[in-house]
Amino acid sequence: MKNYLLLLLLFNCFNAFSQDITIRGVINDSALKMNIHNASVVLLNAKDSIILSDLRASSNGVFVFSGLYNNQNYILLISYPGYLSLAKQITIGQNNNVDLGSIFLTSKEVLLKEVVVKSSIRSIQLRGDTLQYNTSEIKLPPNASVEDLLKILPGLQVDPNGKISAQGKKVKKVLVDGEEFFSDDPVFVTRNLRSEMVAKVQVYDKKSDAALFTGIDDGIKDKVINLQLKQDKSNGVFGKVEAGIGLGHQFTPYNTQAMLNSFKGKRKTSGYMASNNIGQSGLGTTEKNQLGVKNDMEQYDGKGLPQFSMIGLHFDNKWNKDRNSFNGDYYYSISNVSGFDSTFTNTILPIGAIKRFANTDFQKEGFSHKMNFAYKQQVGTRGTITFSNTASYNKGTSSQQSASSDLNGNEQFLNRTNNQTSVNGEGRRIQTAFLFQQKFKQPGRTISFSIEQQSTSSNEQQTNITATEFFNGKPLLDSTRNLDLFKGKDQTLQNFKIGLSFSNKINNAFSFILSVNSAYDVVNDHNLSNRIFNPTGAIDSLFSTIRNDSRKIFLGNLSFNFVKNKVSASLGSGSGTNRIFINNLIQKKEFERSFSVWKPFGRVQYSISDNTNFEISYRGTTVAPSFQELSPHAFNNAQLVTFSDNLSINNAFSNKVSLTYESFRSLTKSFTGLVVSHTSTKNPIKLLSNINTSGAYFLQYVNMTGYSDQELELTGFYSKPIPSLKIQATIDLSGKSGKNFSFINGSLNKLIYNIASTGVLLSKNKSGKYEIQLGGTIYYDVNSLNEGLKNIRNNFVTYKLKSAIDLYLSSSFQMHCDAEFFRQGKNNIFTDNFDRMVWNAWISKSLLKNNLITVKLAANDILNSNTGFSRIATSTIFSENRYLAIRRYFMLSAIWNFTKYNPVKQ
Repeated sequence: MKNYLLLLLLFNCFNAFSQDITIRGVINDSALKMNIHNASVVLLNAKDSIILSDLRASSNGVFVFSGLYNNQNYILLISYPGYLSLAKQITIGQNNNVDLGSIFLTSKEVLLKEVVVKSSIRSIQLRGDTLQYNTSEIKLPPNASVEDLLKILPGLQVDPNGKISAQGKKVKKVLVDGEEFFSDDPVFVTRNLRSEMVAKVQVYDKKSDAALFTGIDDGIKDKVINLQLKQDKSNGVFGKVEAGIGLGHQFTPYNTQAMLNSFKGKRKTSGYMASNNIGQSGLGTTEKNQLGVKNDMEQYDGKGLPQFSMIGLHFDNKWNKDRNSFNGDYYYSISNVSGFDSTFTNTILPIGAIKRFANTDFQKEGFSHKMNFAYKQQVGTRGTITFSNTASYNKGTSSQQSASSDLNGNEQFLNRTNNQTSVNGEGRRIQTAFLFQQKFKQPGRTISFSIEQQSTSSNEQQTNITATEFFNGKPLLDSTRNLDLFKGKDQTLQNFKIGLSFSNKINNAFSFILSVNSAYDVVNDHNLSNRIFNPTGAIDSLFSTIRNDSRKIFLGNLSFNFVKNKVSASLGSGSGTNRIFINNLIQKKEFERSFSVWKPFGRVQYSISDNTNFEISYRGTTVAPSFQELSPHAFNNAQLVTFSDNLSINNAFSNKVSLTYESFRSLTKSFTGLVVSHTSTKNPIKLLSNINTSGAYFLQYVNMTGYSDQELELTGFYSKPIPSLKIQATIDLSGKSGKNFSFINGSLNKLIYNIASTGVLLSKNKSGKYEIQLGGTIYYDVNSLNEGLKNIRNNFVTYKLKSAIDLYLSSSFQMHCDAEFFRQGKNNIFTDNFDRMVWNAWISKSLLKNNLITVKLAANDILNSNTGFSRIATSTIFSENRYLAIRRYFMLSAIWNFTKYNPVKQ
């Protein structure tokens, strides 16, 4: 207790060094000359727009900010319902208090009575660190989506799957009026909201929640798009209903979906349902990864023929003058995927190459529930409490039948294997979090406390029957081995985290953050295998695991931050311990070990101008071995795969240095971005492989002591309009160069890789007439593998050409065509090129008043050439996979779009 009191006294000492400079003023109505009480007054740092303090004006309109610093620039933001908001820049001199006197707000009612003079507004503006597109005047076809809008905005790119890039960086979130909408899934938001609702599109690098709260930049940022809705479009009901059916060679395609939205001010209520068999799961990758315990049913990646059905509900609201807010979602989904694939794998070994040919038929089906919500409440004038919860339940089944053959370099059989596997499983997850945040009167001084608890459980029943014939390179059968297992898996995970953080501004340039965090994990595995045809039902210890594992992590962080003029910098480190305990009940072995944790970091950002920034950053971290790397589960062993323990693995250490340059030129509307990074991992943890002449694998995780994996990565982006041609041109550059090491059969393997790509995209559009996109990307891979005394090269070129054209023959008639050509060149391992041309097209006609009904005829993969294909190359393994994918079909659809907006009272 004495230590805590001493810590608090130390923090309070900083009061002695602060300057008691104040900003005061009185808020009045510009027409009535009366005081406005309870107006919201927010003080922001002019440098980065971080909120320093906020309050409400008193009953006589007076407000006072105190405890401020010399030679500091601020922005004062004043707002009140029914009045235009006012922003005012303030500069504090040496020991000078600021008295603003009377500040007048203009009533919107008065403004509407005044003469309105039209002025030309720039379509793209840079406000602070936010790039803003004014989209109110952009005319798109009736019922166009937000995705259609984003496609024509300079600096933004949308791929066929709906994934968005802004200035060359992937967009992580799309917000609606600053709030998460359907678990912030970008694809869902952009494809289901109408473009006519959007007044402004804002693109910015969202700082971490901790940085937004403390006002101290920690260098953690995500690219985010915020859709600011038009005032008259954010109050009403809108949605759409779509139904389609068609003809296909593989199946009878169908697609149904419906969405209903009710927006009223800050309250948003939405419902969504979808069912189809054309590969549209209704949500993008983000949401599929958040459905709780991971399962294959929710990870459709284009392999096989799928069927999806789902329901989603969303509600969010703010009330009590934004002091309270709630945001919640619920999902239910059901899926079924069936298909087949064939894989050829060439593994390079000191004893020669092993070639594997495998064919697999698979079937997966399952369903899942998920709900999440977050409730936030303001406490007093500077405190906030947030409570959040996520819960999910999954259940599914899968089965597969496979046949494989391993051959040596002389094309002689090593083994032939047939396998049948069936799995039934379910999983549950509940995660609860509590966060308390408190700002003090002193700007920049904050404290936060967090608790998080997660409980996960899963159980699975698996039947595995394997029959293997061994030839060992001989013409005649040498031996056979059968393995029939019934495997029961039962796992529970309990996780508890607690954290405390304190930030303080030492003066107008320096500040610091001190935090302590602790985590405790408990994992119980009860995974048993027994022979199916063994009448005794005895447990097979070679394929069974009963373990109780736990992990305790303690981490302390201290960082110092500096902000002055055009320079922002931070320097700090985290350090602590990571203690692991493993109790193997079958082997009756216990293991306990402690690993050190060290996470140094630093960052310097220089603002060359208001719209050009340069940043250099460093981040290092220890990489501790996991439970599975120290002691793999015997439950994961198979007929030809055996894992073994290695309890002597040590930490690896990773270093990453990054350089970032970003610039936007408002006059030429050009964007430039460049990121260069170098990552090195010392003593990396790798999987050591020993493969015998029969093709059996013996695996163990080890440190590559004395070796360091290296990677240099470059990403460049440039986008600029060509006024003479009325074309937006975009150039993407990327490159990777590196080396990594591994051991196979006692031999050191060194893989050196160099990957470079250049992409060009030309886009041209004329409102109500056409939209055209032409682009292409060339990838060049140069790989060399030094395996023992051998030097194996694997160089190839990949081309990807794409085009998309939309023609608007009238206000109600549209034609669309897109095509993509893909070629992956041959190399030393694969001696043939792979070519694929996918061509899609559709036409649509809108009917009735206001184009309420749209009839659409679509053709997918007109050339019937969509063959599933992928090639990968690792340190010693080169693999080609071909699989069943959705091919040609035709579909006739009807879409009903409906809206009913209510007038907004001024």
